[in-house]
Amino acid sequence: MLIDAVMEQQLRQLKSECDRASAFIGISIYAPEELEREQIGYRVDTEGVPLVSDEEGAWQQGWIVIGSVQLTGDPIIVDTGEAGQPVSYLMHGMGEWEAGSYIAGSIGQCIEAIAKVRLRMTSQEPDRMNVPVASADLDAVVADITAADEYAQEDVWKGLLAPSYRVVRQQEEAVIRTIKSMSGQGMKVKEIADDLQIPLKQAYSYLKQSRIEVD
Repeated sequence: MLIDAVMEQQLRQLKSECDRASAFIGISIYAPEELEREQIGYRVDTEGVPLVSDEEGAWQQGWIVIGSVQLTGDPIIVDTGEAGQPVSYLMHGMGEWEAGSYIAGSIGQCIEAIAKVRLRMTSQEPDRMNVPVASADLDAVVADITAADEYAQEDVWKGLLAPSYRVVRQQEEAVIRTIKSMSGQGMKVKEIADDLQIPLKQAYSYLKQSRIEVD
């Protein structure tokens, strides 16, 4: 048994949260039942021979693969040998397994971070209902995640949230084009904000961007 009952429950929660946020974050988490199979090529080879070693750059005893980064296929691990059992990803093709980055200080903190992303992207935060998500909002979520967890790194989370940034930028570009057209028809910024049902401040920001693009 690779994990105990407590970690099994945490991993199920992490997978559930990750699945709910699958459109917004570029990672996949395995179910506990899949863990043994997913260790092949990391902890063991295809014949079941252990690949674990204390040598520098080798796969470590405490590392358990719990998922992967969708874009690269890099393994996501929990380090059961380190205090707090942090979550990180390790990079393929580097000749050793020391290259990688922390994602969160624990599975629990990873769950909380992904939940923050999901709530923001689906506008389920009470004070943000019906407010379009902007790139600045995602930056704020990343800042919140990194402030709450010393293991979380800004560049790592922005990379993991590439799907969210891509969707948001596409939406912003569409809104900016619409606002540019409405402004060209003589509508005032407050009229535009009311018509699109977005905050006045956000409408003004988009209007400024549309004018910059023209320049």
